[in-house]
Amino acid sequence: MKPSINHRPAQMKKERERSKVTKYMISFFLMIAFTALSFYLVAVPLFDANTTFWVIMIAALIQAILQLFAFMHLDQKGYGPVIVMMIFAVVIAGVSAVGIVLM
Repeated sequence: MKPSINHRPAQMKKERERSKVTKYMISFFLMIAFTALSFYLVAVPLFDANTTFWVIMIAALIQAILQLFAFMHLDQKGYGPVIVMMIFAVVIAGVSAVGIVLM
């Protein structure tokens, strides 16, 4: 009895690679869109300065999250403790920044 040759693993690997490339491309174009939005908001004063500032800050936060999960591979298994430590560091940095501003 001959062992059957199964070509499924190779096909599954190609599909996984395509999904990774698709994820990278979507993340890249979203980051380009958020950057373009930020430049547009600065160039064309649609809102007051305070609203523009917060929209740009939210766009920057979304870009940072996209960078971490798409290009730094934090969405893979085993990075849970790293993510928790990064969140903890951001909270400490935020509290420290607010404390310094309020001094």
